[in-house]
Amino acid sequence: MLAPLLFFGLLEASLRLVGYGYPTGFFVGPDASGGYTTNCRFGWRFFPRLLCRDPMPCLLSAKPLTAKPPDSIRIFVLGESAALGIPDPSFGFAAILAAMLREQYPDTRFEVINAAMVAISSHTVLEIARDCAAREPDLFIVYMGNNEVTGPFGPGTVLQPRTPNLRTIRASLWVKSTRVGQLLDDVAGRFRASEHDPGLWRGKDLSVYRPIAADDPRLSPVYDNFRQNLTDICEVARRAGAAVVLSSVSVNLRDFPPMASLHRADLTPADLARWEAIYRKGGELEAANRWPQALAQFEAAAKLDDRYAELQFRLGKCLLKAGRFAEARERFEAARDLDTLRVRADARINALIRQVAAEQQGAGFQFVDAERSLAESNPDWHGIPGEELFYEHVHLTFDGNYLLAKAVFDQVCRALPQLASGRRGGEVPSKQRCAELLTLTPWDEYQMAASMERLTSRQPFANQWNYSLRQGAAQRKMEELHQRISTPEALEATWNTYEEALAKSPDNLSLHMHFSTLATERGRPDVAAEHLQIVVDTLPWDASMQNSLAMAQANCGKFKEAVDHYQKALEIKPNYVQVRDNLGRLLMELGQYDEAVTQFQAALETAPDFADAEYSLGEVLVKRGQLEEGIAHLKRALELNPDMPDAEYVLGFVLVKSGQFDKAVAHLQQALKLNPNLVDAQYVLGIVMAQRGQLDQAISHFQQALELNPRFADAEYNLGNVLAERGQLDEAIVHLQKAVDIRPDDGNFRRTLQALLAKREPESKRP
Repeated sequence: MLAPLLFFGLLEASLRLVGYGYPTGFFVGPDASGGYTTNCRFGWRFFPRLLCRDPMPCLLSAKPLTAKPPDSIRIFVLGESAALGIPDPSFGFAAILAAMLREQYPDTRFEVINAAMVAISSHTVLEIARDCAAREPDLFIVYMGNNEVTGPFGPGTVLQPRTPNLRTIRASLWVKSTRVGQLLDDVAGRFRASEHDPGLWRGKDLSVYRPIAADDPRLSPVYDNFRQNLTDICEVARRAGAAVVLSSVSVNLRDFPPMASLHRADLTPADLARWEAIYRKGGELEAANRWPQALAQFEAAAKLDDRYAELQFRLGKCLLKAGRFAEARERFEAARDLDTLRVRADARINALIRQVAAEQQGAGFQFVDAERSLAESNPDWHGIPGEELFYEHVHLTFDGNYLLAKAVFDQVCRALPQLASGRRGGEVPSKQRCAELLTLTPWDEYQMAASMERLTSRQPFANQWNYSLRQGAAQRKMEELHQRISTPEALEATWNTYEEALAKSPDNLSLHMHFSTLATERGRPDVAAEHLQIVVDTLPWDASMQNSLAMAQANCGKFKEAVDHYQKALEIKPNYVQVRDNLGRLLMELGQYDEAVTQFQAALETAPDFADAEYSLGEVLVKRGQLEEGIAHLKRALELNPDMPDAEYVLGFVLVKSGQFDKAVAHLQQALKLNPNLVDAQYVLGIVMAQRGQLDQAISHFQQALELNPRFADAEYNLGNVLAERGQLDEAIVHLQKAVDIRPDDGNFRRTLQALLAKREPESKRP
């Protein structure tokens, strides 16, 4: 036994000595100042590296080693994306809770550290808890349960066809924490089945998931593992001397249809045909607002097969219309539990949370029944939470996050004996007050709504029942918000609000990041770069911030600085394919085509199905004159992602140059269908239509291009030429004069204008 132990020990030491591998703790450090930062490689043990998300950047001012600042309370929030506060953690429940605590206990210093992560499960949360336990925690807040089936080690994705034994999972995680284990994992990764390569299903989100029925035997170990992990998290906290606030999980029941449904396994073909006919009839009656009749049809379908999740959801809708609220809630809960794309905490998960909470009762332990608390917070909802609280399935709106924070706040005060005194009198800060404390502006509300609209526009959401109506409503809401915040007065007011807030809190990194986004939107990349530089100076190890700063500097014309920050981002995160694409596009704009090709090819070696890099590579090859190769990559990009208007435009433009006008028109029209504001596509279509002699259409496209860009000299010039060809000389001269005014040094513009003026002069003297 000693021989292999000695061998692996020496190998481990050698690998560490040469710098092979990566740290696996949630925090890394201490740095030069004695602080700890979140580890951007933490998720590599749990996910393929291309799919791995980074923890939320945070900095623990710990000196020496793990000691927290004196007279402070350190709280860690554990969980998944809902706990993180997607779409913007700056306004998530952890941030709101921190604002509440500071407002109510002004003489106490609070560190509320959001240690939640996107897409993780309880296996990952337990590892995070163990690392946080070494950072002198006073309290853990645990809000998790949505990703047990589709997260790491769950059977609901192609990455994990079954649920491994808990001991196997923990053993594999321990092995990967060693450099020898990481070496073995890297070697094994080269031989894994190609269908598990995340590059092959990047952008094809539905193929990531496996349908898991409610009675699937693979769920049993999922629940067992969740219960044990949750119990162990509580034990980790107890050993660290920290209190725990454990919460059940609230999800959208009323306004989120199941993502996928399966019929009863033993349903005969004849019964299936009958079921489909009845269900279709019920849908027709429902669409006609004949709710009682629709309910009767759906209930008849349920007698044949009540395991179809979508049927249960539509039964809930009908019962809600009928005012039978208790029955409606039962149906909505059944729809959630039967949903075969299991991305919401189901009844069993919340029951396990309550069981563990009952077992853990004692000093320093508190339970929050968030599922019940949020559902009952407004009597008009009849205990059935919906779109008022959630953007989609689990991610909370600001209203929802406020209610969750308010429910957790009371239990935090009970769990921590330090908070027995020193509280300011009065009620918990109102939602409006919390919004003020966090500087939540209408601009931020729009940014969050737009982010979630983009998320729900893709798979797997697009397969849901009634998707187009719900997505249309989300788009209209987003557009209404945009109209409110995009006026010069509103933008100026937001700008002033950020400046005032930063004057009071100059170290608030979230404010700097939000201000940079606003500055970019208002065409002030210099201001954006200034605020992003502050963030990068504080968090130099954050690759995403290095990337954002590089983009801002490129927009300022500081190309060398931009390249430097892109390269720093790649030093931190070598597999950051978006940065390689951004760097490549900058190099392409600088005319460094060979260097750009190198970056795009490197991105595609890492992520073979990265549509953006395929598009960029196609575009740069076109610029180098390699039209056939460029067209091939552009077509490949559109195969991977059909919703790329820029790729459609470039492909159409190249086909125009090669004389393939019919194909070119199809791609240019598709580009405009995807993005009607694509000015270059409007212009090129105008050119093609003019060459074909379709002058009316050419005029229309040139006019639309000029509506989008009134200073588009070439569009003015070509519109003038087409009008002259139709004999409308006066109008033609007006547009040619505008072209000359915009570009006075263009001799061709001047000569054409003079020729038309000379041609019109004799005509004006005729009787």
